[in-house]
Amino acid sequence: MKRTLLISAIAIGIASRLVAQNLGNDYIVVDQSAPNLEQLKTQYIGQAKVYFNDSAKPAPYIITMMLYSNTAVDLHLFVATQPGSINFSSVKITSGNAGEFAQYFKDWKSRVSGKVIIHSTDVFTTAAGLSLKTKLTELTGLDFITP
Repeated sequence: MKRTLLISAIAIGIASRLVAQNLGNDYIVVDQSAPNLEQLKTQYIGQAKVYFNDSAKPAPYIITMMLYSNTAVDLHLFVATQPGSINFSSVKITSGNAGEFAQYFKDWKSRVSGKVIIHSTDVFTTAAGLSLKTKLTELTGLDFITP
């Protein structure tokens, strides 16, 4: 009985560390344009690997600098969107102008091993949205998804 409990405790401990490790390796960017910004601040303020973007510099640059000496499994972006457009407070990214930020996007692939999750319900809807998703995937080599 004691042996079974010990083995169970060890297994639970290992599983907990693996889950914590996976969650701990994600980075979160919350832009000032994000819907429910105050709620997101309450949820994430003070946590490691969470960046609240209020910089006037283009968001792809800020994210690249944030990841510069770090790696992430997944990169979560909380930002305002509309179909075919990611509307950071510093720049609006569409399939038409995404190439202007290629130098930053290419660095994301070396720093993110998983995917980029844009917390939005509409960004990749419509033909413009699918075009944006295709362009971002081409520039980064990463999967872009919405939850």
